[in-house]
Amino acid sequence: MRRKDTVGYKIRLIHNQIHKQMEAKRSENESELALTGMQRWTIGFLKEHEEQTIYQRDLETEFKVSRATASNMLSVMERKGLIERRPVEHDARLKQLVLTERGRAIMERANRDVRQMEASLLAGLSEEEIQNLKETLDKLLMNLGVAANEGTRCSSPDLENHR
Repeated sequence: MRRKDTVGYKIRLIHNQIHKQMEAKRSENESELALTGMQRWTIGFLKEHEEQTIYQRDLETEFKVSRATASNMLSVMERKGLIERRPVEHDARLKQLVLTERGRAIMERANRDVRQMEASLLAGLSEEEIQNLKETLDKLLMNLGVAANEGTRCSSPDLENHR
């Protein structure tokens, strides 16, 4: 079998194209900010947990980084106007992390780009083909030992809402 005919090779090509196009969008959206990957992950985490009170220690735990690393990153993000550290009533030492409008806008653009990429990938496919593709991708993940939980399943309800 020729390498170019293998499923793995085709998946790699798709991955490379998605990465290339998403990086171009990211650069376009964040040109003046030059965000690091960790800063983008932090913005996403704060957006996903907006209904909760998030502190620096939550980021340290979530991303398994040291207190100093988290503190330095948050200071830079604060200077860039992406987050605010707000005091909480019950403990003056604690500071709640809150996305600013600028941080929210970056997350909204990123989500829009993901939706556009998803639409590009699925263009021309019927609902049945999309469902079959997602089920097949779930099987491939399971074959590779990736647990098919809600965080990794392609056919999860969360992903259905992104189309």
